[in-house]
Amino acid sequence: MWPSVAYETCAWERDYDELAFIPKSRRRKILPTYEAALPAKIAQLTVNLSPEIQRRIADVEVAVTRFDEAQNARDWNLPALLLRSESSSSSQIERLTSSVRNVALAELSDKAPTNALLIAGNVAAMREALRQSGPVSIDSICSIHDVLMAETSEWEGLRDEQVWIGGTPYSPHEASFVPPHASRVPDYINDLIEFGVREDVPPVAKEAIFHAQFETIHPFTDGNGRTGRALVHRMLANDEVLMHSTLPVSAGLLHDVERYMKALDAYHVGKIEPIIACFADALELAVVIGLRIADDVDDVLSAWRASNTDRAGSASHGLPELLVEQPVVDAAYVANRLAITDRAARTLIETACERGILSKMGNAKRGAYYQADELIGILEEASRLQGIRRIAAR
Repeated sequence: MWPSVAYETCAWERDYDELAFIPKSRRRKILPTYEAALPAKIAQLTVNLSPEIQRRIADVEVAVTRFDEAQNARDWNLPALLLRSESSSSSQIERLTSSVRNVALAELSDKAPTNALLIAGNVAAMREALRQSGPVSIDSICSIHDVLMAETSEWEGLRDEQVWIGGTPYSPHEASFVPPHASRVPDYINDLIEFGVREDVPPVAKEAIFHAQFETIHPFTDGNGRTGRALVHRMLANDEVLMHSTLPVSAGLLHDVERYMKALDAYHVGKIEPIIACFADALELAVVIGLRIADDVDDVLSAWRASNTDRAGSASHGLPELLVEQPVVDAAYVANRLAITDRAARTLIETACERGILSKMGNAKRGAYYQADELIGILEEASRLQGIRRIAAR
């Protein structure tokens, strides 16, 4: 058995000026002390897995590795598309939603809707996680979180205050879970980092336990779930399971969020196999989604290439691959990425609109932006719960 989370009694500093504005029924429940989680240190713990779960994760690791090798041979940037699907699904787990189009727009313009700007931060955080190399550190974890929360007033670095899940905003006394006291967070994160470099635990199992322990520690005041799921990709790359691509693991978790949350709760009472099985199934579904996206994009790019009669070497031949990475563009972005003049970029966009590759976005106040409808449609299907369930049912 994995050790259950213990608890310690901590002092709750009550601000009597603030208490005056809290309803009496709530005020009576705010006590001088509260119970904060005291999870076990896991760096040296033995990880015992049943033969069944060992076989399950071995099969999944083979499937993921094969997917990674196969996608590496493509001549367009599949990871960029899958990263968008992952970021959108991870945000939806936190009940943060926006269209794929608006999120792509938010990467070019600060006039996009607020939710889109926040999810674009998730895309940027994923890129930061995949950009990093070498051992995970407190600084690298904080860097991912800082990028994620760049559009907010969120405190940078590890939290220095108590946080809690559920209950009321007034105090932790009615919360469903109270993570460790802030003074313990650095020590817990260092222990987690030490666990993360172990080589005696199968990667999928290690990443699942790492994630569950990270969420238990809850090292930030906000953004813990999204940061934790971005770290899963960093760990998969470190363990050479996903070396070339990425996978929409969060889409697999979004497929059954209730199971994911129950698995995290089970971890608190000493059960590690539910979260490991949850991640194994999520990775397996992520491979299915990734293959579906790859096939659909292949079809779209083939049709676009067939419609292009321009001479070899024309900038128009580079536009499809650019749109895979960024499905919403303006003339300045195209000119910069394809190293052409603004005038040539505008002409190229006009031609792409005539060929049905791009269409102009409707809100003139945001400027002249254009979207690749077919690519956005593929991503919407693979990032929304209903679409994920349709893919899973096939």
